[in-house]
Amino acid sequence: MKAQKFLQITLSLLCIYLISDTLAQSVHPLHDGLYTAEQASRGKDSYMTSCASCHAVDLRGNSNSPGLVGVGFLFLWENRPLSVLFEKMRKEMPTNRPGSLATTTYLDLLAFILQQNGYPGGEVLTEARLFDPQLLIIPPP
Repeated sequence: MKAQKFLQITLSLLCIYLISDTLAQSVHPLHDGLYTAEQASRGKDSYMTSCASCHAVDLRGNSNSPGLVGVGFLFLWENRPLSVLFEKMRKEMPTNRPGSLATTTYLDLLAFILQQNGYPGGEVLTEARLFDPQLLIIPPP
């Protein structure tokens, strides 16, 4: 009996270790690369034209518009779905012409914001990828 109990405990601990090790090795999609450099470059151009007048050239915002980088960005968006940020951008920005930009332009702008926050580039950012329920905004690597 004691040997059987010992074996059960040992196997349980081994399973817990293997599961936790697998989870620790999985990479969050934001850390794995969610946009391309080309998207971020186009996003920078669009940002300077459509967003910088309110959010500032350095994305730090001002007294009327929130910052889009660093602690200010994470304060507003940490642990919220990336899709919620995208939808807010698409429906409410720019404030003088809400929803006036093409979907690809909003994706490019989001790529630029992610890049400026230190998230690595990778695959093409598409609208479909944004709606992964696991895609929460977390601190950059």
